[in-house]
Amino acid sequence: MTDAFKKVFEKAVDRARNDLLSSGKIGPAVFFVYANGMMNSGSLSFKDELHEELLKRKVREKALAENASAVILLTEGERPGTIILSGTAPGMRASARVDYVFDKDKRAITSWEPHWLNNPLKNAFLEGIFDMIP
Repeated sequence: MTDAFKKVFEKAVDRARNDLLSSGKIGPAVFFVYANGMMNSGSLSFKDELHEELLKRKVREKALAENASAVILLTEGERPGTIILSGTAPGMRASARVDYVFDKDKRAITSWEPHWLNNPLKNAFLEGIFDMIP
């Protein structure tokens, strides 16, 4: 994994932290990263399996149409206070977990611990994105 790819993850983690501080929650999201360093994000919620399949296709199409250099997905972890980030770039995949504690009364983060995962997690939203780009 390159330093540039690590920085992309760190930027996505920072955005998740800012979302938690501003809204009190972190929702599933997709981040599109471009060669110029810009990052766009969008919500990643769906109602049913059909909508999920449509959303997967739209993520792939957007990455291709906008020539994204990396795509990162943020999802909730298996337990409360955990988020998972999975990302792909040409020739690279990585995943990270963030364990956090958020004090709702004070609207403050009391713990924020990112961890790189040794083995990238599979994520159906990321499958085939860069295989489709010539």
